[in-house]
Amino acid sequence: MKTRYLLMTLMVALCLGACGTDNDDQVIGGKPSNELKTDDPVPVKPEEPEEPEEPSEPEEPVTRHSYKPVVLNEVQQAIHVKLQAFSWKLFKEVYINREPGTNLMISPISLEVDLGMFINGLEGETLQEVLKTLGLESFTKDQINDFFKTMMKGIESADEAAIFKSANAFWHNQNKKATQDFLSVIKDKYDAKAEAVNFSDPTTKDIINAWCSEKTNKRIEKMVDETDELHLFHLMNAVYFKAQWEDQFVKEFTQKQPFHYADGIKADVDMMFQQFNTSYAETDKYQQCVKPFVDGSFQMVFILPKEGVDLVDAIPDSIDYKVRATAEVYPGKPEWEEVALSVPKFTSEYTEENLFPYMGNINPSLVFLPEDMKFFENPSPEVELKALQKTFFLMDEEGAEAAAITDIMMKDTAFFPDKVFNMTLDRPFIYAIIESNTQCPLFIGYYGN
Repeated sequence: MKTRYLLMTLMVALCLGACGTDNDDQVIGGKPSNELKTDDPVPVKPEEPEEPEEPSEPEEPVTRHSYKPVVLNEVQQAIHVKLQAFSWKLFKEVYINREPGTNLMISPISLEVDLGMFINGLEGETLQEVLKTLGLESFTKDQINDFFKTMMKGIESADEAAIFKSANAFWHNQNKKATQDFLSVIKDKYDAKAEAVNFSDPTTKDIINAWCSEKTNKRIEKMVDETDELHLFHLMNAVYFKAQWEDQFVKEFTQKQPFHYADGIKADVDMMFQQFNTSYAETDKYQQCVKPFVDGSFQMVFILPKEGVDLVDAIPDSIDYKVRATAEVYPGKPEWEEVALSVPKFTSEYTEENLFPYMGNINPSLVFLPEDMKFFENPSPEVELKALQKTFFLMDEEGAEAAAITDIMMKDTAFFPDKVFNMTLDRPFIYAIIESNTQCPLFIGYYGN
């Protein structure tokens, strides 16, 4: 019995010694075990489950990695280059002329699509001046229509992991017959909804606003305040965008930090932070970096003027802001750098009552002549035109969301008396037929029985 006990004790000691020898070579938490400090956490191996677990859902949505770049032919690429230049020129004009103390955001693509439809109702000098403003005077209506059809369908289907939607509508006065050529083009090339409506009915504005709300995911719910019988049409484009960042900001890194506003006021804002490798450029006037959305199908570009530099001097005026930035510092190729980005998260809403005056600043000879407007079979001799735009923007740790409505509105401004006198022949009355020059009564009558 004693011999058996000693044998068992010896076996236990040998086992313990062997275990200690194996542990000398183990690495725990990135350190050899013999270098662990007493306060280092020792990982605990989880217990094996009694039954196999169900397979977990993949961390990435199945829609990722579905990016299909927009493909343009040679003519369409040339149109795109011209519209890029127009987009930045327009933004510069809006910025310079904005109301002091206001943030702003415009949607060039929304305005450009709306103008793409609009030019199909124009002829003569007005058509040529609108095309000149856009830089498209050397292109035909058909080429421009084909460009927008290809471009918008391409952007909408570019990536299943990001949302971009566009919709068009032509709400026109039911008392005016729209030309069939115009209706055919906007339906075929722009997939536009065309509807004759009663602008005298106060509920018509509700119908239009409901469409705006639906097409912008309720971000822009009211576009038209009122309508009346003088309204000839509302030609509208709606765009909506929503996507997550490829690499999201960590919410725990968001902290209150001071922001220096243009009016000199300093206030704490929620500042997001991320350090990442990205396309970066820097000149003596600005810094610029790119943060991609999921799949890289869309990108956010941040442009920061250097201290003491007027923001207007940092606004791109070339056809390609990325080439412009990288070429100044890194000729021949984009440069990728490690960037520590701090940017506030915020929400913004902006309304521009009429974009046409800014287009007039770009092209001082821009005109809108009633005789050049062929939207209706019986054109009005005098009209008022406006290009109203409303935008919405939200940016946070997860991603960004944006929406815009552009409304090209035409109103009849032919002479109407300031005061209208109602005369309803609903009681006995006298009537006469007279010769106009002499006022000689040819027939005089009475009606009342």
